[in-house]
Amino acid sequence: MFEPIRGGTRGGQAEFKWSDVSADKDRENYLGHSINAPTGRWQKNKDVHWYNRDHPQTETEKQAEIRKIKEAEEDALAVALYVSIIFRSLDRD
Repeated sequence: MFEPIRGGTRGGQAEFKWSDVSADKDRENYLGHSINAPTGRWQKNKDVHWYNRDHPQTETEKQAEIRKIKEAEEDALAVALYVSIIFRSLDRD
């Protein structure tokens, strides 16, 4: 009645390789194929993960970026609620 558990994984997940996806004719059906399995001339020797790299940023630059985002959210909310527009000085940039 009780048998030992079979080895391996269901669906062949253990044998999955992104290099096989880049050679597959249906590679567009894989989620993340353009990043994890790049093909084509434009992707050769390119950094396709450029958006995810850490960039050195000072604390004041971080605070300024957060302040600009909060101001944009506040302006969008004011427009959506038909509240008067907030005028800000331009010298804070």
